[in-house]
Amino acid sequence: MSARAAILVALCAAGCTCGAAPRTEIPTYDAPRARGPLVIDGVLDEPTWAAAPRTERFVHTMSGAEGEPASHARMSWDETALYVAFEVEDDFLRCDLEGHDPHLWEQDTVEIMVDPDGDGQNYFEMQLSPTNQVFDTRYASRRVPGPFGITSWDSGLRGRCVVRGTVNDDGDDEGYTAELAIPWSAFTGHAPPRAGETWRIALYVLDVRRDGWRGVGWSPPLVGDFHVPDRFGRVRFTD
Repeated sequence: MSARAAILVALCAAGCTCGAAPRTEIPTYDAPRARGPLVIDGVLDEPTWAAAPRTERFVHTMSGAEGEPASHARMSWDETALYVAFEVEDDFLRCDLEGHDPHLWEQDTVEIMVDPDGDGQNYFEMQLSPTNQVFDTRYASRRVPGPFGITSWDSGLRGRCVVRGTVNDDGDDEGYTAELAIPWSAFTGHAPPRAGETWRIALYVLDVRRDGWRGVGWSPPLVGDFHVPDRFGRVRFTD
C-alpha cells in the first residue's frame, strides 16, 4: 500500500461521532470580487476578507459529520487571480518536508482542487503547508495519470501562512491561517471566470497527529478518496 493510500485509509477510519447531524449536501459559495489589492502575507486584514463570508465548518470527508481540526475558508477573486484563505485550529503542527513538490499530504497542509468547467476532466490540485511549502499538480481525468498527476505543471501559486505556535516543536500550538493567490493563467485550457459563472472547487485540511492522520473538507466526498470532482463544492463568482 502506498503512503498516500495508507493516509486515506487512516482518515476514513477516523470518523467523528459528534452529535451534530452530518452535512452531506454539496455546498455552494458566492465569492465576492476583491475590494482592492491583497498582500499575500497570511494576515486577513484587508476589506476583501472582511466582505468574504466564511464557509461552513469543514466536516469529516467520509461521513459529513463534524470533524477535527476545526477549519473554515473564505474565497474571493479579481481579474488576475483566485484568492483562498483557510483558518485552521490545530494543537499539533508538523511539516518538515522540503524540495520540489514534497508530499505535503503526509503531514499538515491545506489543499485546493479546482475543476473549472465541472466535467471531471483536466482538474488541478494545489497544497500549501504551514511552513509555506507548495505541492501542485494537474490531472487529465480522475487520478490520471497516476500516481500523482502531472507534477511538472506549475500553478504559480503565491501563499503564506501565519502560525500560532511553532511548527515541529511540542509547544503550545493553536493553528494557522493560510492565504493563497492562484493566477487564472494556472488553469491551462480555461479562460478566467466572469461574474455569474460557477466553478467546482474542493477545499481540504490534512492534519498529522502523533498516532496517525485526520482530515476534513468543505464538501465531503463521502468515499475514501478526495478526488471526486462530482462532489466538489460550487463556487459562484459575484460582483
